[in-house]
Amino acid sequence: MFLVLPFGIQGCSGRPVSITNHGVEFALKGSEMQVLSQLLTVLSPNCTQAQNQLLEMDKSPYASYLHTNYSPTASEIPEIKNFLTKPLARLTSMEAEIDRLNSIVEKLYDEHRALNAEIEAHRALLSPLRQVPLDIMEEIFTHCLPTDRSVIMSTREAPLLLGRVCSEWRSITLSTPRLWASLHIPPPAPSSLVEEDPEIVLEIEKRCNGVEEWILRSGECPLSISLHTPSPRYHSKVSSEFKMLPFVEVLKQILPSTKRWKNFSFRAPNNSLTHFQKIAEGDVPMLESLEITLTSATFLRLLVATTFMDTSGLLSAPKLRKLSLTCFRENIFSLPVRWSQLTHLTLDSEGSTPLFRTPSRLTYSQVARVLKNCLLLVGCSLRLGNAQCEYVWAAQLDFSASPIESTFILPLLQKFCLVRSDKPDEVFLKYLDLPVLRHLEMSFEIGWARGIWIPPENGRSNFVGLLAQHGNKLKHLALDISSLTQDDLICCLHSVPHVNHLHLINSATDSILDEVTDRLGPSGGNPDCFCPMLEEFRCKGSVGASFSEAQLLSFVEKRCVPGQGAALKRVDVTLHRNKPKDLQGFLISLDSRIECGPYLRSEELDDAAVDARIFVKSERGEGFTMTVVDIQYAQTKPDTFFSGLEGLDWGERDHRSSSSESHSQSFIFRV
Repeated sequence: MFLVLPFGIQGCSGRPVSITNHGVEFALKGSEMQVLSQLLTVLSPNCTQAQNQLLEMDKSPYASYLHTNYSPTASEIPEIKNFLTKPLARLTSMEAEIDRLNSIVEKLYDEHRALNAEIEAHRALLSPLRQVPLDIMEEIFTHCLPTDRSVIMSTREAPLLLGRVCSEWRSITLSTPRLWASLHIPPPAPSSLVEEDPEIVLEIEKRCNGVEEWILRSGECPLSISLHTPSPRYHSKVSSEFKMLPFVEVLKQILPSTKRWKNFSFRAPNNSLTHFQKIAEGDVPMLESLEITLTSATFLRLLVATTFMDTSGLLSAPKLRKLSLTCFRENIFSLPVRWSQLTHLTLDSEGSTPLFRTPSRLTYSQVARVLKNCLLLVGCSLRLGNAQCEYVWAAQLDFSASPIESTFILPLLQKFCLVRSDKPDEVFLKYLDLPVLRHLEMSFEIGWARGIWIPPENGRSNFVGLLAQHGNKLKHLALDISSLTQDDLICCLHSVPHVNHLHLINSATDSILDEVTDRLGPSGGNPDCFCPMLEEFRCKGSVGASFSEAQLLSFVEKRCVPGQGAALKRVDVTLHRNKPKDLQGFLISLDSRIECGPYLRSEELDDAAVDARIFVKSERGEGFTMTVVDIQYAQTKPDTFFSGLEGLDWGERDHRSSSSESHSQSFIFRV
């Protein structure tokens, strides 16, 4: 650290002084002269001597040779050394003076740092956060918990993360039962489940102790618990008894608290249900949401009946409102469920990837019988069976039944999701009356028989009629277009004028979206575009969209024109081609108004897989609107049927995801 006086001084005592500061001259008078005098006194008592020394250097007999290649003669060398005697002595004196001043400054900096630390420590006492009442802090901490899933036992999220901040926060978290009222219990990682390994036994014991302590901290709060066992396709060399060991040991920790279960979800083999058979409906008086997904090591084992669930009190819980059942082999209606009080029902729509998904045996007659008793339903999700699959036996439907006799009303249903497979299922849609439907999702089951993909026979008929009947009320439409013709799709979109969220899933065709995209964008030749209230547009699936990047940007730009319907806020598309090698150069070449933006981290992308994000900025009225366009290329990713992270502990997933984090390029498009 050095002190430098960056100006030259000219003049003498009693007269105005001219100061040259970096080439700028200005005069000092009166009190300013006194300040300057004091400054010079502190910095150098011998300032005049220093000026004289510099003047002597200017009078050097060798001044004309300086900064040249001149070589002094033998007689000139001693003269130069003799001439430098006084300047060198002065230089030594100046260095000593600089060291002295630097030591003073260093001491002042040390004092400044200590004083500042003391002041900040006192200011911290005045922090508004320290004045927040305890009940407010507890409420803030509670809002740190995830809302879309159960809490995981990880130090990277609340409540464990909050307890690691300071002793006071740890005290608050430990004394707030609500923070511990939710828990996800994952299976052991596939690599850790090795039979005859004492370490895995210790790991299971450690996990069980953690679950026991977690539940104790929840006090008397209603519990939300999710319990998953390892996927059956892992650990093929491990005995079934050892596979179930973690599940059985964890159950011992959670079964004593059944009277506090509010939401319970488990994914396990069908033989695990025996552990719940003894639960009576009086044991689960607070249970409101139940999700059961059965798995098995082989496909054929899933056909084994699991009728012992007929006697389980889980399904007949008195307050049960939300029910999700997947891969059940019983007649659904025979289960001891209080159907008339359900508000949300999911049947066979959960499941894994197409390769491992078990064909559904749900038929129209079963579903119709159930739904006629569920008049309070607000949300419903179903997956109907494929009559063409050799493992499923679809019921013969009575097409001669009178529509008046078969039609039934679900007066409160707002969200309806249906996965269907073939023409017999279409009749199911014909008799539905959904007066307040707002959210519709429709997709097709992929049928497999002897390794051959079986497409649906008919993708239109009654479904297009369903949209014609209810489309005018819809706000959200998610549609699998794999088996639709272009005319079918245009007819469907024409039926939903008030939709603001449109999601198209394309897994089989690569040609029908071009004209549809043109019809979605308003223009002089097409003033009556589809979905004028559209705010979010997504086109995903294994094939995705066939239109070009230029068509996509043209569509977005047309939607940004004031007076042309609602402002488009979000676009998310998967393009059916390889990612360009020079994506940045390619996108910039499409339009001169496109410029590069910063690279985005995964958390800025909400952990979505995005190759490029374009921020489209446009003037709208007196302000600006922003449309976020995410682009992903379908053929960039490896074609895998399941994620390598599946089955891992949630903490391991977080670690793996963060370690392989990538960055995506962003762009700005001003229209």
